Amino acid sequence: MTHLRGLDGEAVASLFLHALPDVSLMVFTPELRVESVAGSVPTCDGLGTSEIEGTFAWETLPPAHWSVCEPLFRAALQGESSSVEIQWVGHGRWHVVGVEPLRDPEGAISAGLCFWREVTERKRLVEELEQRGRLMDLAHDAIIVREPVASAVAYWNREATAMYGYSAEEAQGRITHDLLATRFPASREAVDQALLEGGRWEGELSHLRSDGRRILVSSRQALVRGDRGEPLAVIELNADITEAKRAEEKLRAAEERFRRLIESAPDAMVIVNQDGLIELVNAQAEQLFKYPQTELIGRPVELLLPTRFRERHNGHREGFVAHPRTRPMGVGMDLLARRKDGSEFAVEISLSPLRTESGLLVSAAIRDISLQLLHQLEQALVPRIKIDPRWRLAWRYHPAVRSMLLGGDFIGACERPDGSLALLIGDVAGHGVAAAGTGATLRAAWLGAAQGDVPLEAIPLLLHRLLTNQADHRASTMATACLAEVDGEARELRLIRAGHDAPLLITPGAITGLNGDHGPALGLGKPHDWPLQRLPLPDEGAIMLFTDGLTERRVTPASVRRFDDLAPHLEADKLLAQPPGEAIDELLAQMFPGGTEQLDDDVAVILLNLARTGSADTRAGSADTRAGASADPPA
Repeated sequence: MTHLRGLDGEAVASLFLHALPDVSLMVFTPELRVESVAGSVPTCDGLGTSEIEGTFAWETLPPAHWSVCEPLFRAALQGESSSVEIQWVGHGRWHVVGVEPLRDPEGAISAGLCFWREVTERKRLVEELEQRGRLMDLAHDAIIVREPVASAVAYWNREATAMYGYSAEEAQGRITHDLLATRFPASREAVDQALLEGGRWEGELSHLRSDGRRILVSSRQALVRGDRGEPLAVIELNADITEAKRAEEKLRAAEERFRRLIESAPDAMVIVNQDGLIELVNAQAEQLFKYPQTELIGRPVELLLPTRFRERHNGHREGFVAHPRTRPMGVGMDLLARRKDGSEFAVEISLSPLRTESGLLVSAAIRDISLQLLHQLEQALVPRIKIDPRWRLAWRYHPAVRSMLLGGDFIGACERPDGSLALLIGDVAGHGVAAAGTGATLRAAWLGAAQGDVPLEAIPLLLHRLLTNQADHRASTMATACLAEVDGEARELRLIRAGHDAPLLITPGAITGLNGDHGPALGLGKPHDWPLQRLPLPDEGAIMLFTDGLTERRVTPASVRRFDDLAPHLEADKLLAQPPGEAIDELLAQMFPGGTEQLDDDVAVILLNLARTGSADTRAGSADTRAGASADPPA
């Protein structure tokens, strides 16, 4: 279509009148009188096209628009091209208003062309990109008009000159694909085919500037047809997105490095946005919480907490977002997390804020400390002092690994100065590290008293006062306890119970609960009397002390809830025939066929075989816990 070569301003306006449907046009004379209009030009009082043509521009455009556009109109008549963004008064829509001079064949300015292009959606995109730091100046597009077949340049605006470095005179008549060394996403033929079939094509092109620098452009093209449907021209609106693409590539590379860093972390990592929604987790987090990544992304982080803590955590999270800083989470608190199957476990969590262009992110490094904590508790709550092997003694302590509702069971064994064996078993009210700490304190106080030759009947009051005088408001203040002393020479059992289950006396063919007078639990109100029982011991038999985790947990068989139910399940002769450690292990296997890992409460058992002769149980005092077994004899 060679007649487009040397296209003048009027011809350009004519093409625009048939061009992109979201572009509105106005051609104006040097006197600022409206010559022709196409599209939805913003006018005063909704004037129609026939009412606009022939009027002055300031009579047509709303005053707020004219005050912005007048300098552009007058500048166009002086040969300058310019554009500005305007919000359409009363409609809330944004437009780019561009004004170009139109020249006659001799090059003199004969008129001006003003076009409006709605950019409301692009405005939204720009705002989003600004938030991410990848602002693309979409308001200044290069406008190129070319022949649809030969692709020779017919019109080249100022922005095209700025973008590519070629003046309009240099570009005029040149083949665009040769001039700009265009690289197409597929092929030139594919672009031409899309224009012929659909009238439009949008995509990214690689162009070469006059200085040899290659740029990437976002190109929007439309085919203009004549009245008979013949192709007249192709209009291109091109925007340089080179820097934006580089920024995106850098961002993607940074995100990939960040993901690799998160994946390489030894701890479970959960990245949460300022609204508390999970944005990223690593493989360690998937393994720890038993959730696939797809079930975590976009979900509230409270999903990973026990239900009873979720509402309270919302406030803690909002407080952190208001004052973010790197710190451990929940200092002084017992932190529990929840797996997909509902099981709970103790954790340590470190929080780190990360400010990004899209907002605040919080990185949580989560470490499962269940085994570590249980091992520490086992060290604090179980015996550790050597005992003469003549005492055929064993004990077992199993923490509640499944729920991590840390209990306060505590046990102790030691030899008094007179050679008798002192035994202790108890249970602090409540759960958690505070309860376990109280249990460890009571055991330590009892051990000091027993080895310090404090009379047995004086020890309950000592422990009671220790509970009632605690200054820490978080500490547990009530506990049950069973204190026993076994005199092997006199064959006597001295027993004091403070609200605790009665121990069992096991003799050949019989198991008897040593129910007798007892006092209340320790820590209840004023001091009380805790009666001392003196019971003769048989030459052949055993004594078993235990906590309520043996009989009152829901994983215990339904028929076993109290001693009265438990006794029929015990075989006295088998318990007496086996070494104490093996006897306890077999009993627990019978009571908890699914394994002690499923316990909802901790369990402690002490078994003393009263036989006068026989070697010591080689497993006496071993701690059968998930935190690891200890071979030390009990204290």
